[in-house]
Amino acid sequence: PPPLTCADLAGRTQTDSCGQDADPSDCDSYFKWKGSGVAKLCYGPVDGKTTCSSTTIEGCEAPTAAPTSAPTVAPTAALSCGDGGDCTCADLAGRTEVAKCKKADTDDCAASFAWKDESSGLARLCYGPVDGETKCSQTEVEGCLPPPSPPPPLPPPSPPPSPPPPSPPPPMPPPLPPPSSPPSASPSPPVTAAPTFAPTAAPTAAPSLLFSPSPPPPS
Repeated sequence: PPPLTCADLAGRTQTDSCGQDADPSDCDSYFKWKGSGVAKLCYGPVDGKTTCSSTTIEGCEAPTAAPTSAPTVAPTAALSCGDGGDCTCADLAGRTEVAKCKKADTDDCAASFAWKDESSGLARLCYGPVDGETKCSQTEVEGCLPPPSPPPPLPPPSPPPSPPPPSPPPPMPPPLPPPSSPPSASPSPPVTAAPTFAPTAAPTAAPSLLFSPSPPPPS
């Protein structure tokens, strides 16, 4: 056996028998406590054996039992309403109303619900299909209000406004008339000089040299 001492107890796991209970693939991890400072340390397997062997050592302190940790259990994820977990009225949001859950689309059971009594707020939420079933299952919730209507689909975006047609070219101005020549001055009629007449002198009576008789004096 290899030279083993009490110090080699550290880190080993206590077992009832090195040859029967210890793991042959890891013999050096086990020991058997016999009491009164006597322990058997496991080792091996030695040639030709398939189980662990042991060697006895004395004068050891009783080993402190290693705290055994409880196996860690992975927390179970809470089932959602769509998987058959607890459902509330809030789970109505976004679901589509159907006549019965068994008639809902089995590819998406959790997207549907059915009213059992809408006036009293009793609804059935669909889920599943569960193992072995080919149709959706259902669970009931109470005190619910009708789910809000989904918003109407947005209208398709309007096409961009078409550009206005090009403006027709402005009408061409009418052609200008040819420049008119200045009116020619009509020839003035020749000025005819008025005939001049020499003044005619009135004939002067020649003075009479004869004396007229004086009238007779009154008588």
